[in-house]
Amino acid sequence: MNFQQISKWGIAITFVMSLLSGCGAASPTPVVSAPIPISTPLPPIPQAALPRATAVPATATKAPVSLEPTTSPEGTLTPKPSPTLKDPIDRPFLMKIDRISVIVGRGILLEGRVANGTLQANGSVEIISSQNKVISPGLLAIFISNTLRDQVTVGDYAGILVGGIEATSLSPGMLLAAAGEYKSYAEALQQLQ
Repeated sequence: MNFQQISKWGIAITFVMSLLSGCGAASPTPVVSAPIPISTPLPPIPQAALPRATAVPATATKAPVSLEPTTSPEGTLTPKPSPTLKDPIDRPFLMKIDRISVIVGRGILLEGRVANGTLQANGSVEIISSQNKVISPGLLAIFISNTLRDQVTVGDYAGILVGGIEATSLSPGMLLAAAGEYKSYAEALQQLQ
């Protein structure tokens, strides 16, 4: 900022304060800006060297991923990636049940966010409890935002309408999974992370 800009701001602040004092809202203290001699040089602006962007050719291959834990320069430890876990979309269907609603005359609506895989409307599912009890309902319909769908996939908040079971045998926290894909509740729960 140069001297003219500083004095303009000082005048503007003084003007606003005088308006406020006329309204009785404040008792301003006049703002006096010290003059800066024009001959005073401004300090130099530090220049930062930015790294240049480099293009990676489309034919480049990814380097093999190291499975050893690594430590960053700040000292934080990055765990090694699991070689056995696939991407969520490639895993068997899995959804944690957040809400259970009984639709009279239709069935039981299980709501939750799909964590893994894709479920087709003609698929088969099972419900796994924390005691490893497996319940096999019939899949009646799939809904997203109260709209009937042919399938749901990772990230969708879905309602899965099932039948042939009692609502009293269900509770939130159970897992809805593709039939026969998970051996236990603990194994399925690890797939949610």
